[in-house]
Amino acid sequence: MEALLQNNEDVVLFVGMVSALVLAAILEALIPRQPERADINRRWANNIGLTALNQVNITFFSGAVALVLAWWGGEEKIGLLRQVDLGLVPSLLLAILVFEFVAYWFHRALHTIPWLWRIHAVHHCDTELDFTTTYRNHPLELYVNAPLTIPVILVFGFPIVTVLLYQLLKTSISVLAHSNLRLSPAADRILRLVLVTPNFHRLHHCSERRFTDSNYSAAFPVFDYLFGTARNRPYAEHATMAIGLDSFRAPRDGRLDRLLLMPFVWRPVPARDASIQPEAA
Repeated sequence: MEALLQNNEDVVLFVGMVSALVLAAILEALIPRQPERADINRRWANNIGLTALNQVNITFFSGAVALVLAWWGGEEKIGLLRQVDLGLVPSLLLAILVFEFVAYWFHRALHTIPWLWRIHAVHHCDTELDFTTTYRNHPLELYVNAPLTIPVILVFGFPIVTVLLYQLLKTSISVLAHSNLRLSPAADRILRLVLVTPNFHRLHHCSERRFTDSNYSAAFPVFDYLFGTARNRPYAEHATMAIGLDSFRAPRDGRLDRLLLMPFVWRPVPARDASIQPEAA
């Protein structure tokens, strides 16, 4: 099994991502949290276009580099874990803690450092939240994140299978967390203790800054609870709260060309009223 994963890591990552997206799409159709607006086709086209660009980056840069580094570190016996044999499960649990810690603080930096926020705002300016939002990221975000991930892999020396399994877990949970999926209050209350649920992450995409700057965790919310950035909101309010930012709400702002140019032509314009209704195209 391990040999199969090692020899087909790119294929495994791609199949895992597509499978998660398809499952999320099916679940959204069966048990949606909120109805999609009429412009769904245009929005999906732009989001999927950006996803395709990012998938090229993820496949040929982020995922490939991470896995190559894990392989190279194993060949050269580089890293703390090369000196001990933890076994797959303990190694995976440690990888979850380490990578989620790095992802948590990187995500907080995206929200607090102005030039990083310009890049990350591409993800947040989507005025709806569903599975197509997952990879609606500016390609530059990946290249900013890579210098943080690479040293972690080398210092700890995580085995290639461990890195691959973590990436599969993170991808699956992240897609479902972004999905327009309805969970009962009871199910959400239990699951959010250990996983980033759709309700947990939807609040992070709320247009109110006090909620946007919370719930930073990628897949497992442990560090939000630990560092006091976990937020909650009454279940019923999720159905009416505005998603996105108080700027870049016009349909034209969601076009692929504008999303790619947004960090370089940053001109946020506050909404004219509290209802934050989308402007005309």
